Amino acid sequence: MARVYPLRRKSTLALRQRKPALLHRLSLPPQAIRASVVERFGTCGKPACACHQGRKHGPYYYLTQCLAPGRMQKFLLKSPDAQQAARAATDAFNRFYDGLEELSQINTELFRRGEPLNGSRP
Repeated sequence: MARVYPLRRKSTLALRQRKPALLHRLSLPPQAIRASVVERFGTCGKPACACHQGRKHGPYYYLTQCLAPGRMQKFLLKSPDAQQAARAATDAFNRFYDGLEELSQINTELFRRGEPLNGSRP
């Protein structure tokens, strides 16, 4: 879910000044991945194993990505390096997306005010 930015109380000038800073920051990092790193614990098939009494196996870390309704990709992140790289890649995407969302909300607020989106008055 996107963060909602409180823009209605900001001046049009403040919104216009924020846009160039966002546009400058909005370069998509090449390692960005739209996914999540998920920590899972599980049980095995051995009935006498301690995992059936509450001490589950794990944690196991997965990179999960929803492609479409009902279609998921899931990869086991076997090493700490893979886990760190996956977290960095998902964080990079999330920072990009947050900036894009703020820019979209600024443009929507300017549009609501009847202001041009390109910065010049009609």
